[in-house]
Amino acid sequence: MTRTASHAPVLIERPSVKFSSAPQRPSLRHLGNPSLRTSSSGTRRRAHGESPRVLLLVPSYTRVVEPSPQRSSFRALGLDTFEVMKRAGTPIGLLRIAANARLSGFEVRIVDSPFAGWEQERRHVDLGSGSSLVRYGLDDAQLRALIEEFDPDVVGVQCIYTVQWGNARALADLVKDIDPEIVTVTGGAHPSGDWQYAVPDSPFDYVVINEADQTFTALLHALTEADGDIDAVPGIAYRRADGAVVRTTAMSPYMRILPKRQGLDQRLGMMPLPDFGMLDMRQYEQGYHSSGKRVRDHGSWAQIFSTIGCNVGCDFCYIPMVNGPWRALGTDWFDLHLGEIRKHGVTEVLIEDDHLLHDPLYAMEICKLLRKHDLPWVEEGGLSLFNLVLLHLGSEFADSMDEAERRNPNFRNVLAAMRAGLTCRDLIKAMADGGCYSVYLAVESANEDSLVESGKPRLNSFQKATGDIVEMFTEYGIQVTGGFMLGFVNPPEQPGGEPYIESLEQIEKTIDYAVTLMGHGMAYANPFIVTPLPGTKMWDFQKDYVVRHYDNGWSHEKGTMATDRWSAEDIERARLELLVRANGADKVVEMVRRGTWPVDA
Repeated sequence: MTRTASHAPVLIERPSVKFSSAPQRPSLRHLGNPSLRTSSSGTRRRAHGESPRVLLLVPSYTRVVEPSPQRSSFRALGLDTFEVMKRAGTPIGLLRIAANARLSGFEVRIVDSPFAGWEQERRHVDLGSGSSLVRYGLDDAQLRALIEEFDPDVVGVQCIYTVQWGNARALADLVKDIDPEIVTVTGGAHPSGDWQYAVPDSPFDYVVINEADQTFTALLHALTEADGDIDAVPGIAYRRADGAVVRTTAMSPYMRILPKRQGLDQRLGMMPLPDFGMLDMRQYEQGYHSSGKRVRDHGSWAQIFSTIGCNVGCDFCYIPMVNGPWRALGTDWFDLHLGEIRKHGVTEVLIEDDHLLHDPLYAMEICKLLRKHDLPWVEEGGLSLFNLVLLHLGSEFADSMDEAERRNPNFRNVLAAMRAGLTCRDLIKAMADGGCYSVYLAVESANEDSLVESGKPRLNSFQKATGDIVEMFTEYGIQVTGGFMLGFVNPPEQPGGEPYIESLEQIEKTIDYAVTLMGHGMAYANPFIVTPLPGTKMWDFQKDYVVRHYDNGWSHEKGTMATDRWSAEDIERARLELLVRANGADKVVEMVRRGTWPVDA
């Protein structure tokens, strides 16, 4: 591991919590206690020659169900109720940290609560005004039985979505009810970005910040070894006895993975193959996954990755912070990965790479391996439209770009691929030949200002080129779901200046863009509302506009912010307008019925 900045600790003496989950939730019973410095049961097991036990959990999830906004497109269709979609997937983050922990001698079990109880839905919290949180997944009695049966020394709870923070902290409270001496740990995008609040706002003893593959195992050793030193573990935060929050290092370590310089064994030492045998793969045999309808009626699906991290640095995205810079794991590593998952009955996959097309030539090799292992696939992480646009427009356009734009490091590999003769059509054909049947195309906005102000290349707003690209995907039998973002709120360029707030008129242009792309063959338009995500560059600025709590405002399907130009309800109505105008009434009604995009590949 390498550390990206200062080794010095960070201390917050009087932490205060500004945002939290719904006030209607039951109060937590185990707030404010100092973090456990050791696992007494884990240390005892180790002294007796036994392996300390680690239970990794995805908490059961909730989603908002409420009346549809008045004067909205949903009301016009007779859809009087709005429901946030059910969203969950194979817990690849937990599989990653579990692999390292098991190699280090820990006994590890993973429980994916949402999928273990997928059909169990019940009203969980009344939010008032006809709104409620509906819970899906294992109930507390089932979770309690699992925890008591395994008798863990350490419990880790994943929290990748801010909107699920209330469920993660409630699960930590349940663990402490069972035994206050069980050490509780959380990690993932939300606590990584919100660690200053997450530590005082929950019963978790520790937050593992950002990339956790090796940090979590180092924390386990510090907790269960007689001479363990918590403060020597980089990239964690905890509560001192006086209530202060300590972060052990100012920045977190990221794995330095370099396939061109490191052999396979060295990379496997840092990033072991995730063991899908730790999951009950029968839970992932449904005919639909989060991107729509499967193409195979047998076996299970799984979310996997061939690269990690992203270098684009969009101000609204937490990926560069949590997952670190873009790193290829190597085609040899990925080949082994695919071979292993086939052994566990996986017959198709969802590629969750943060930036699959950062290096188009590497992506071409990934396509060949997916074909080799006969794994039809969906690209779900979001394809970088700007790279495809540059490939499509070619060298003449690249030569016309100004020097600063052409030297953008995010274009370096694309320009190299162009010099090697690669075209956009070549890349899309390679994806189709490799078994790709659906992609999520990160279009985001029709407004160049909205893109540039948030650190995104302007090429996403090139509508003619994007239409051509959608037609190419369609020609090769790949269905395109276009992703759009509404309601950008960006800081002023200079202190004291005016902020950039996207107008409703600009949002209307993005709606028109989505409708236009449907005319080019796009299968579905999927709009999201810009949401302040803890840890992003936007967070410190956008949080001043927040009008909702974590439970009902951070789903990207709900408005979180209000400005002097529009209310949260205005943005929600705009989102529903895009859904209906672009997709049509029949598709929207079917989407609501199924709770997922009805992609009939």
